[in-house]
Amino acid sequence: MAPRPKFTARIKYKFDNFMSKGGGSIFIALLTLFFSAFLLMSAVRFVANFFLPDDTIASFTDQLWRVFLQISDAGAVAEDGDSSAINKVVGIVTIFLGLVLFSSLVAFITSQFEQMLAELKKGKSRVIEKNHTLILGFSDRVLEIIRELILANKSQRDAAVVVLAAEEKDVMDDFFREHVEHSRSTRIITRSGVTSSIQTLEKMSLTEAKSIVILNDVEPDAEDSAKELADARVIKTIMAVVACSRGGELAPIVAEIHTENKRRLARSISNKIFLIEEHSILAKLIVQTSLISGLALVYDSLVGFDGCEFYFYGNPSGWRGKTYGELQLHFTECSVLGLRTEDGTVRMNPSPNTVVADTSELLLIAEDDSVIKFNKKPFKSTKIAMAPAAPREKVAEQQLVVGWSKKAAIIVDEYAEYLAEGSRIDVLISEHSDAIETQFNHIKEQNPSIQMNLLVLNPHEPGALYEIAPERYNNLIILKQDGGDPELRDSETIALLLQFRNYLKMADNKTIETQLISEVADSDNLEVILEVGVNDFLISNKFISKLYAQVSEDPDVLKVFEDLFNEDGSEIYIKPLSLFMCSAPLKIRFGDLCLAAQMRGESCFGVRIQQELENPETNYGIYINPPKDQIFKLTLEDCLLTLAENEC
Repeated sequence: MAPRPKFTARIKYKFDNFMSKGGGSIFIALLTLFFSAFLLMSAVRFVANFFLPDDTIASFTDQLWRVFLQISDAGAVAEDGDSSAINKVVGIVTIFLGLVLFSSLVAFITSQFEQMLAELKKGKSRVIEKNHTLILGFSDRVLEIIRELILANKSQRDAAVVVLAAEEKDVMDDFFREHVEHSRSTRIITRSGVTSSIQTLEKMSLTEAKSIVILNDVEPDAEDSAKELADARVIKTIMAVVACSRGGELAPIVAEIHTENKRRLARSISNKIFLIEEHSILAKLIVQTSLISGLALVYDSLVGFDGCEFYFYGNPSGWRGKTYGELQLHFTECSVLGLRTEDGTVRMNPSPNTVVADTSELLLIAEDDSVIKFNKKPFKSTKIAMAPAAPREKVAEQQLVVGWSKKAAIIVDEYAEYLAEGSRIDVLISEHSDAIETQFNHIKEQNPSIQMNLLVLNPHEPGALYEIAPERYNNLIILKQDGGDPELRDSETIALLLQFRNYLKMADNKTIETQLISEVADSDNLEVILEVGVNDFLISNKFISKLYAQVSEDPDVLKVFEDLFNEDGSEIYIKPLSLFMCSAPLKIRFGDLCLAAQMRGESCFGVRIQQELENPETNYGIYINPPKDQIFKLTLEDCLLTLAENEC
């Protein structure tokens, strides 16, 4: 049988356990010692004065007061200047005890404050917010998302965006201070921790958040193995978020997942999870941009909060049997593009004769939700000779895609859906690849009506561009490479753009109408791209980041963009005015243009003026969502921005 521990050992063990509990225990121990010393020295002084009375001390309370002064302040020794020798000795001992204990207590409090500040700098403290946007992760996308959320919150007095990531809080704070010039009414709150930790997520007021954005720490162009691992971490974070909701109402979750199998898994977890398929959206957008010049600027204006954005609006009094066409004219400062039914289905550009149910909401574009107003009296149109032209026939086109990336296959396949029979698609690659050839031939077999060729030629070699003859193509698309540093990828893209631009500029043929379309990763390269002379460009990271921000504000906006990028639904077109009227008046109100578009079953939401195509101050002649009573001076060469089922 083991010997029983000594009494002093047991006391020491219990004391060690008590002290190990943290700062509170140490504080209690110091206070206990302080008051114990006070009681001890008070007792000693009382006994000393009982046997050796001192006339300078009036009462017992006076003794207690002197002890307290001396134990808390060394200068109080002067209180016993006229006292007896025994009181002076007791006072000196009291002062020494006070110096040790009081200084220890002050040192402890100071260290606790320093520790508290250190913890705050680590970003481990709790967040107490309501109706905030919670961003989990810290990637290249986070800056653009926050910039857009700041614009979205400009009409709010006090808004908050909380960022939780593995990075140090100091690093994130410095990053946002450097890159976000004006946060306006939005507070950016950062915390450091593991995004898949339930304990950490519970500190973020997760159940009070209006939306949650989960970012991926790997780029979509990374290797498949890296994407699989990163997607698994996102799935783990989603499950932690769901667990933190404790079965209650779950805020909409916008997650970034690259692989299809993980996307299916995420959707099976909850119907509140919204996923953006980046490669598919960008590929379809590149195709639409190449087919319709100026479309990139239109989408850039619609997808962000700096300008017009999408809203759903329901009338509390109901629509009272009005048709979609009639309701388009009841909003002066908003353009109506569709509706959302009671079951959540979004219908873009329905027939003007569609009766809108009272429970349905209209899909609008507006500068801000504060300007959305339903006018009881509709816009009063002016009688203008409107004779819509017959649909135009599609003509065969030739397209050149330079480079191959994960989006290239989607682009070629999407082109085949849009182009007329007999059109041609050439893909130019620098080096032969069996994998690319196999993928390309598979797409070619599925689209026999389109002529497709895989060209192997390095465009940087002398004489290569003369062999390619870019001037024979309607559109020339240069894709950025997969993986690597975005700056290096953009540098290669810009070099190719410069080569093709110089070739087309030197070609002795003024009838060349080949359009240069490019995809760039970094918005900082925008000025360089414009100097090269690109007709249309797509800043991929910025566009997708804006889309994440807008979907986090209203998840059903994702359905809108999915419909816009679907060849079977209604899409955005820039159509000449000659399709809507046989002669253009010198002046016409925008509301009358909306009526002209209705006659062709289209929803008009803007105008493009040809004479201003080179003027950046007027957004290159593009006017989105002007007031219905705004007057434009147009010619038949000017265009309308419409939502329609086809380009004809």
